Amino acid sequence: MPRNHRILTIADVRRLIQWARGFTDAQGRASRGLARQLERLEKRNRLTPAARSLFQTALGVLGVDSRLPIGIPVDDTPYWLREGHPFAGYRSKPGLPGSADIVIIGAGLTGVSAAYHLCAAAREGKRVVVLDKGDPASEASGRNGGNFELLPENSIGIYEGLARERLRFLRRCYPEVPPEILRIESERQASVVLGLALRNRQLLHEIIEQENIDCDFAPKGWLYLAHTESEEQAICDEVVLAAEQHQRIELWSRLKIRREFGFNRDHIGRFIPGDGSYDPFKFVCRLFEKCLASGIELYTRMAVREIRSLSADHHRVVTEAGEIAAGRVIAATNAFTSRIFRELAAIRPAQSQIAITEFAPDRCRGRIVTSEEGPVYFNQPRRRARNNLAPLLLGGGADRRTEDPASRRRDPRIHAKLLRLRENFYPELKKRPFSAEWVGACGYTPDELPAVGLLRAGIVIAAGFNGYGGSYCCASGQAAAIMALTGVPPDWLPQDVLSPNRFGAQAPLFLSQTDSLWRIGASLCAQLRAVNRQISEAIVFSAKRPRAASSACSGTARSPAASSSAASTDPDWLRSLPGFGEFKRAEAEELVGLMRRWELPRGTLLFPEGSTGTSCFIVLSGAVNVTMQVRGEQQLLASLPGGSIFGQVAMIEGSPRTATCRIHKDAVLLEIEREACQALFATRSDTAIKFLAALNRGLISALRAADRRLMRLTVEGSRSGDALA
Repeated sequence: MPRNHRILTIADVRRLIQWARGFTDAQGRASRGLARQLERLEKRNRLTPAARSLFQTALGVLGVDSRLPIGIPVDDTPYWLREGHPFAGYRSKPGLPGSADIVIIGAGLTGVSAAYHLCAAAREGKRVVVLDKGDPASEASGRNGGNFELLPENSIGIYEGLARERLRFLRRCYPEVPPEILRIESERQASVVLGLALRNRQLLHEIIEQENIDCDFAPKGWLYLAHTESEEQAICDEVVLAAEQHQRIELWSRLKIRREFGFNRDHIGRFIPGDGSYDPFKFVCRLFEKCLASGIELYTRMAVREIRSLSADHHRVVTEAGEIAAGRVIAATNAFTSRIFRELAAIRPAQSQIAITEFAPDRCRGRIVTSEEGPVYFNQPRRRARNNLAPLLLGGGADRRTEDPASRRRDPRIHAKLLRLRENFYPELKKRPFSAEWVGACGYTPDELPAVGLLRAGIVIAAGFNGYGGSYCCASGQAAAIMALTGVPPDWLPQDVLSPNRFGAQAPLFLSQTDSLWRIGASLCAQLRAVNRQISEAIVFSAKRPRAASSACSGTARSPAASSSAASTDPDWLRSLPGFGEFKRAEAEELVGLMRRWELPRGTLLFPEGSTGTSCFIVLSGAVNVTMQVRGEQQLLASLPGGSIFGQVAMIEGSPRTATCRIHKDAVLLEIEREACQALFATRSDTAIKFLAALNRGLISALRAADRRLMRLTVEGSRSGDALA
């Protein structure tokens, strides 16, 4: 050991580090004797500022406490990038290719997913080229927390929670739009996000399993900690609702949290099995190995300066080393998107800050923990977990906006907050320096939804993940690949919600045409059909057979003689029903005047599944049974009471009826035809907006039920090894 100095310089500390390496165990932790000597040395000597910073970093690496205030460590290398890069400076060929069928810009999680989903096209002869200004996963994908949250945090377990979040953002972005319309749109957007996240979860599982990717995948669960009484109540409500929908979400008491994690908390938590941690850098690199084997080309450290679009199938990708003629372009550039596409300046960069503490008590054991207190998120990666000790990877503090997404500047205020947050959960680490602390760039959008779609013909954008890249990237890459090959977005990716062009539109895309009220209903129907298609795909792979409904009541089809004009119907009857109380008497009278009235006895067949549908119905009294044929058997879907509206999908889309409807109890119905409904919506009157809200209430209920069923089937399929297409 070097002899003591009154003032230690950075050169002294470097020699000390070299000497100390001979007194560590197999994992690199200081022996007890070495730890004591280092503690005495720090106590008895002064250090220059640079020497002190390096010395504390060394203490953090060795797992030794410091008596001095803990500063920002010298090392800003992300945990995932410590062991070298297999694709550093990689280029498939010495020179840049002159042309390609598809060029992918960005080699992170989204870019590699897009490349992976183009492997079949590459094997069939299409030239696919991936460009990155750095090395693969060297930005956000290799600088994130390694948390594997299967869904965006505000949609887990309770569909209504995400709908409320969407409504909040829509009100902020579009204050001039009637609230009834925003409520309907928020429900649809919630379902869109939920479907995208579920698809992403399934894809990530499938890719890791099918390609046998070693990325320290540990789906051990996710604990979300409440920190206020209102949040605690929300968790209780959420878990109760989830239990009703057969969701695997657990309510953890303070005692349970203390037993499992050793945390003393004032409030309860929510635990979701199946989430956890993984190594995103390993995932990207292992997947690129598969892509390169399929013939896809990779060119790193190749910055793209601009894209010149000459036609839908002819684009010039301008790089620092020359130009590539591309048929189609995929921009998987997240926080860096606006550097290439100035019209997407709405995708703003922000920085998150994360620190690593070595040799922490292994309380997480592959699980992740999050809380709005801070906010904070942390996990303990499995790669170096030994003897009940593991690295603690902790991030927190609100992400801060930045003008330069490539900036590596660490904020002392966030550093101080990370120390306070760590002390809350691991008080025994209060004096332990961080071994490394780094920042990573996120791409944020004004409405906090990703931007995935066609910017213009032949240019696909997949960016703006708002800190939830792990929840969106695989599915977004798959969608980008589909659009690059076909020029058309998949039906599960509605462009009026996710298109990058929504940022430049003067009005929201879901209100961009004169028949906007009609289109809102139509888009909700389309989303319901998309979810039902995913359910059908899941059922095909399910080993469970649906339970057959009891035999339908016998009876005759409805006779035209049973109908009459509804003009004489008391409008207060309609106003007394659930969902119609907001109608003024004159508005209800106007609506009733557009309808026909039916009085039908029990057993009457209203319409069969597959028949032509041009109208929808309101149940004034009685009840209507809705059944559907599944695997040759009739299954009861619902029994509709007074106030229910049904038949909207067929009426709005002009498509065949999706179910059979039969009178279960003697009923009085009101019927409105497609033409009358279109004419009403064209007026955009208060009556039209209120009826739109009422008309879509049943669709929203059906969409929620379908989303929950899809989540349940996805979980069951994941457990049994089945896969959703």
